[in-house]
Amino acid sequence: MELEARVAELCAEVMAAMPSGVAVMTLVDDAGGLHGMTISSLTPVSSEPPSVLMCVGGSASSRPFLIEGQRLCANILAADQAAHSMGFAFGDDDPFEVFEWSSDEDGTPILANTAAHLLCEVERVVDYHETAVVLAAVRGGSVDKDETLVYRNKSYFGDLIPVTSGAKGQW
Repeated sequence: MELEARVAELCAEVMAAMPSGVAVMTLVDDAGGLHGMTISSLTPVSSEPPSVLMCVGGSASSRPFLIEGQRLCANILAADQAAHSMGFAFGDDDPFEVFEWSSDEDGTPILANTAAHLLCEVERVVDYHETAVVLAAVRGGSVDKDETLVYRNKSYFGDLIPVTSGAKGQW
């Protein structure tokens, strides 16, 4: 096996072993069309001003709408919402017809019963190889549940086990 292929395989294996939260990014385009996709790359960038980073594949159907000024919602899925993740990633049916949602005052779709959500506005999109790195300012949101959906090694987990010893940090 070629060195480059071995490194890519190793990187994929290591990243699969690293747990991540699961979110669904939702938005409405200028023509009123609803778009959404499952993402596992929601990352805080700055607390002042509040901002996040999301990575979206260049061939994702939502990619053309991720432009400066676009409003979107990062819906952090609750422990019991694995079906939402699968529906927005691979579903045959329109997930906006399958799952309950409402609109923010500007029309941005917000999924119901999530653990939390962040209302954002795209500030910059950087194309990096086949991925769009989206930097977005946080404009609002809420935290509604404690238990979030976690993805690791191609499996979903709905209950984290707290570690009782060690330091606690604050972001």
